[in-house]
Amino acid sequence: MTDHNHNPDEKPGWADTKGFRNVFLGVLMTACVLSALAGFVPAFQKDHPHFAAEGFPVFFALWGFAAFMFIVLAGQHLRKLVGRKEDYYEERE
Repeated sequence: MTDHNHNPDEKPGWADTKGFRNVFLGVLMTACVLSALAGFVPAFQKDHPHFAAEGFPVFFALWGFAAFMFIVLAGQHLRKLVGRKEDYYEERE
């Protein structure tokens, strides 16, 4: 694949700095952990779950993670079926 850094002397943007990435990842991980822990608080649980599995405290967090993983893994294999070579449009010229 091609490198999109056209000018190597150019200073990286504010979102490309290592400090920003570390802070962003830390905030994101903290939000995920706090959201998962909120599933154990009775005020955030369903009073009358429709299915028995919904009564599990972090069911919706796990279900969402499993659905996301399925989409990512299915997308990797789907790319092999419908993907084109990198120089697909240059071949025809």
